[in-house]
Amino acid sequence: MAKLLEKPEELKVTVNVQGVPLTLARDGEKQRVTKVYQRWQVVEEWWGKEIPRNYFRVKTNKGLACDIYRDIPTGSWYLSRIHD
Repeated sequence: MAKLLEKPEELKVTVNVQGVPLTLARDGEKQRVTKVYQRWQVVEEWWGKEIPRNYFRVKTNKGLACDIYRDIPTGSWYLSRIHD
């Protein structure tokens, strides 16, 4: 089962040269990404403007399984869903 967050939580993420997440920091705690299960891109529309996002389903060394995304226009990263 998965929990979709009401408001995505901003993260600090480091990536490799291909843009794949290597680490994420949540609440000041840095976690290493140990597995990338899936990667996809979504283009949403907001007031007639397209907003592309790169999503990743990942697992960390602390056991967190989640969906994170990078908002392409701003470069910011967010946690959107936590999996059990």
